[in-house]
Amino acid sequence: MSFGNPLVQFGGRVVAAFAFLCTATLVASAQDATAPATPGAPASPWQKVCNIDPKTKAETCVVNQELRAETGQPIATMTIQPSKEAGKYGVGAVLPIGFILPPGVTFVVDGQKKGTAQFVICLPPSNRQTSVCLAQGEFGDDFIASLKKGNKLSLVVVTSQNKQIPIDMSLSGFSKTFDGPGIDRAAAESQRQQLSDALQKSAEEARKKLIEQQQKEMQAAPK
Repeated sequence: MSFGNPLVQFGGRVVAAFAFLCTATLVASAQDATAPATPGAPASPWQKVCNIDPKTKAETCVVNQELRAETGQPIATMTIQPSKEAGKYGVGAVLPIGFILPPGVTFVVDGQKKGTAQFVICLPPSNRQTSVCLAQGEFGDDFIASLKKGNKLSLVVVTSQNKQIPIDMSLSGFSKTFDGPGIDRAAAESQRQQLSDALQKSAEEARKKLIEQQQKEMQAAPK
């Protein structure tokens, strides 16, 4: 069985501190950030990236979502790739370290548990990325059907305090992306950069508004 490699989709760029394990606020912000901030941004947080094997000439496609914070930094990524067995799919998730490994990653769609992927390897930091852990599992057509019908996918991990933390991903556009045509890696990277730029612009605008508000409050304060 062949799984899609989430590390490739993640592009080697990982958040240095897994801050959402300590606060649910960042999770909510990151979930909101998956929506395009400008009309020119991709219509869905999901991508279908396809490549042609030069030897077999067969096309291989991986459906993925890279979850980013408002600063544009990646937080988590999920990939789905058909396995050699019909009706089966290799599902992978890449997350920074900071949680208990045995429970794995539980996939929850609109509040209903749909399965669990087990962690298979954690990689040490390098000059391109911080430490990350890779979870993999095999799922059937019923899992894909639930994603197509759902609104929100939660990747649930367990902290060292034995607290379950959901990492929420939007399922907007998943069905259309999964069943639709794929794009090549160059186009996928262009879309990622476009979304990253839009998110960074949105974050900068929010920062400026906050500064302006603070200045107004200081001026209005009694002297």
